[in-house]
Amino acid sequence: MDVQKIHELIENGLTDGAYSCYAVAVGRGREVLFKSVGGCRAIEPTRLPMTEDTLFDMASLSKLMGTTMAVLKLVEQNKLSFTNKLGDYFDNCYGKENITIFDLMTHTSGIKAHFPLWLRGITPDMAAETVLREDLRYQTSSDVVYSCMGYILLAKILEKIEQEPLDKIVNRLVFAPLGMNNTCYCPKNKPCAATERDADTGEIICGVVHDENARFLNGISGNAGVFSDLDDCIKFATMVAEKGKGFIDERLFDYAVTDFTPTLSERRGIGFQHVYNRYGHTGFTGTSIYNDKNSDLYAILLTNRVHPTRNNDKLMKIRPELHKLVFGE
Repeated sequence: MDVQKIHELIENGLTDGAYSCYAVAVGRGREVLFKSVGGCRAIEPTRLPMTEDTLFDMASLSKLMGTTMAVLKLVEQNKLSFTNKLGDYFDNCYGKENITIFDLMTHTSGIKAHFPLWLRGITPDMAAETVLREDLRYQTSSDVVYSCMGYILLAKILEKIEQEPLDKIVNRLVFAPLGMNNTCYCPKNKPCAATERDADTGEIICGVVHDENARFLNGISGNAGVFSDLDDCIKFATMVAEKGKGFIDERLFDYAVTDFTPTLSERRGIGFQHVYNRYGHTGFTGTSIYNDKNSDLYAILLTNRVHPTRNNDKLMKIRPELHKLVFGE
């Protein structure tokens, strides 16, 4: 592995405007092979320097780091099963009562990918019913369509089981046990990488979740809302590299990272996305964590590619190149 080429690739992305800041780490098991941060965590309205403790809006990586891991802990504690159904938790499922936790987590439920809750004239506590009222996009189990709305339902199920808000559940079950002490929802008084300029207010979003549905849900949602820094992401990736050691039983971990949809349009495990010989997840804001399936290698790339606008897809060429350098593909 040529760490100099990795550094050059990431720095070139910064120079080319793919993002205003980055935090990158490559490791093998508990050994960190390469680690670097650079750029400015904000360039508008004021340039602010990047620091190692800068928190990134993890966007959809929240599904993996937060919601998925909390589900796995509850499964291990026999409080939840992958075969449990929506009908076990909601009084009226509008014909969706037989959709399982497994279906939600593999994105095979048939529930729509996304729609704007904040435009439906509802309050946050009506979110689950609003999702359940929507017609299915396709027959359950027949395809994979990545669904933020399914993970919003998952969060509501966790809250029903544990009788406390999602952020407290995830901190107690996941972040605290893993020593991810800087990782949280709704960060306060912490340096954060800025994201997009809000179309309504004209202000740069910083320290507030970028995802509109998660923002509507007060920053605490099953699909988005987690903020984390590089060191905490290293702790998470190390746990994955060690097959859940010290966090969940290895057999449960192996089940979670199984590719359950090899013949469908996307390859999905329990919360994990599969790409070639690696599993992990990405986030819309420019974040990603991937682990190699055949070794204990991992690659973390945290950026704010949506700052100051989401109309920037230059990162999409950089991430595959990084993975080629790290994983040899």
